[in-house]
Amino acid sequence: MHLAQQTVLVVMMVVFSSTLVMAAGLVLALRANEAGRLWAVGHVIASGAGLVVAASAGAGSLYLGALGAGAYVIGRLTIYRGVRIYYGMSEQAAVLRAIGLVAPVVIVLMSGLADGSQVVHGVAYGVLAMISFATIVAMLRSVRGRTSIGGPLVLASQLVLLASQIAALGFGAGFKGFKITPFFLQSDGSIWPLAPLVAVLLGLFGFCLMSMEQIIARNESGARTDALTGLLNRGALDMTAIGMVARWQRDGDALSCLVIDVDHFKQVNDRHGHHAGDNVLREIAMALDNSRRASDIAARYGGEEFCILCPHTDEHQATALANRILRKVRAIELPGAKSHASVSIGVAQLHGGPTSREGLWRSLFADADRALYQAKQRGRDQYVLASSMIDEMPVDDALQSATQPQMIA
Repeated sequence: MHLAQQTVLVVMMVVFSSTLVMAAGLVLALRANEAGRLWAVGHVIASGAGLVVAASAGAGSLYLGALGAGAYVIGRLTIYRGVRIYYGMSEQAAVLRAIGLVAPVVIVLMSGLADGSQVVHGVAYGVLAMISFATIVAMLRSVRGRTSIGGPLVLASQLVLLASQIAALGFGAGFKGFKITPFFLQSDGSIWPLAPLVAVLLGLFGFCLMSMEQIIARNESGARTDALTGLLNRGALDMTAIGMVARWQRDGDALSCLVIDVDHFKQVNDRHGHHAGDNVLREIAMALDNSRRASDIAARYGGEEFCILCPHTDEHQATALANRILRKVRAIELPGAKSHASVSIGVAQLHGGPTSREGLWRSLFADADRALYQAKQRGRDQYVLASSMIDEMPVDDALQSATQPQMIA
């Protein structure tokens, strides 16, 4: 064995030993992340297979090398499955399992042929090239991949691997009596066989970044969304509302608020249990989310109370949304008796008041909440405009309010 080949084998042992240790640790760290877990498990399998391949090259055992090649294919298929899950594609689990079963068996069986090294070489590199190509296509088709930090690193690693696999298919066939180490073509005096090893390290680093980005995104989303309904939670609503109030102060565009409360919700919990009540809340939240415009912000404010903020919308324009919500909620069947859900809605528009943004938001919500209370008083399953409460104030009450002496500080 020439020195150049020995050097490549030593580097292979070091690289795959390192990736094996790192990937084994990631299996535990990413166990709650499905895509990350598959990436980590795939790298564990591929790294272990890489060590077997290197050992088989040193021992001159084609059968052992074929076993390593088959295991390496399984590892890369596992990683590819994780990629599909990460990008929201169908897993194609049955197809990938079939390939993962057939390809290694074919590779091992072919090692017993007279020209087994060439056949093993062709099958292994051919399957790996297809996996790399499929991974590249999946990543290029996804917008998410172009906004990720780790995605470009993984994409670059897959491009290098694909190029090396195609080169191996082209060059390997020209060597007579070629003793294959199935994933890195050996050539005296050349350092290009090290490129796939660098790509493996780069890919593992990229997958780590992608997993961390996904975990961070989920944590941020969990801090902003309500776990039961998937809508924004109260804290996220308050922050968003203050930003909308700031735009209202700057641009003067109308801003309206709908406060929504589920009618007789306590009866659902008392009669059918909190699990049934949670299902009702989820269905109502879906009705709200499907009713709103893309620019509207929907949130669960607490318990069975929801809130929708409508930018560029005055109070009367917001009634169209209120009517859509009433119709959609009425179509939701309640558990037990043949009855349907309903909600009461208070609608208010921001006109002014306190100078602070927080104060303006609290004032807007309070107006819509008072209108909601009025809708409850009027019999539920309806909406009330906050402005109508002033317009419909009894004359005697209005005169009393106008003639009541003012306190002078």
